[in-house]
Amino acid sequence: MTTNAASFPRSVVMHIGAHKTATTHLQRSLLAQQQALTSAGIQYYGPANLRRPGKGPGDIFGLDIYHEPSKPTRSRAEQADFMFKDGHRLILSDENFIGALHDKQGNIISPLYPKAAKRIAALAGAVGAGPMDVCIGLRNPASFLKSAYSQALIGGKPIAFSDYLSKNPLDQIYWPGLVARVRSAASVGRVTVWAYEDYKWRFHKICGALMGDLVNMRILPISDHVHRGLSEAAVACVLSRSGADDPRSMADEARSTYPISDEYPAFDPFSPTDKAASEAEYAAQLAAIGKIDGVTILGP
Repeated sequence: MTTNAASFPRSVVMHIGAHKTATTHLQRSLLAQQQALTSAGIQYYGPANLRRPGKGPGDIFGLDIYHEPSKPTRSRAEQADFMFKDGHRLILSDENFIGALHDKQGNIISPLYPKAAKRIAALAGAVGAGPMDVCIGLRNPASFLKSAYSQALIGGKPIAFSDYLSKNPLDQIYWPGLVARVRSAASVGRVTVWAYEDYKWRFHKICGALMGDLVNMRILPISDHVHRGLSEAAVACVLSRSGADDPRSMADEARSTYPISDEYPAFDPFSPTDKAASEAEYAAQLAAIGKIDGVTILGP
């Protein structure tokens, strides 16, 4: 599929995650179709491009929101031309762009992604292609926190879930605050949101939001399930060996030895009552997000 990209106005979309919402699956699906996207006038840049040392968006555009960014080798206009090439739309996908989920002590940073709005506004202004669209996946707070805990263990922070929960209570996972801050950022256009729980069923709509209104193309999802969480047995193994010299390797080994399966059920620390309360809170949060002007929640 080819397009006369030169006749289309330039536009940019930033997929900012959030973490633990199938971001890697989406990124790998886009990467697998990169040639077709390029033919359609779309340049896709994912973590492999945007996380290279000294080559992140803050570095290549010289954004002062970064601590000591590298000195750009091109002007901002030249860098934008280089990234667009002969295309008309940039898809930038990197959940780390808006900041880390945990601090160095394993605490979830509160509010969620406090630098998100400033970073998005700075990048949109630097690219200079008009208002930048933003896409973000959200997740039920209890499910999100459970997955974030697994991430902390895999990242080398062996801590009992009860201790993790006392440091990171459920009520700190408040998505409307993040979405409102992103929507109010300077130079932000449309904000598209979806529920992680609906990811499989909304995949083609998600890709449509990323590709924009000028391209009608179907991206095929990769079949692999990437970055699976931890089973109950894997968590128990990690905690029993919390003094290991290399906790990250040990957590990876536990995940491989005790993969989530019928034999090894997924780690599930919340009671049915907790889950019901979280589900109700999540529904209320999505309803609040749906009332924010300029925000679209992808539905059926």
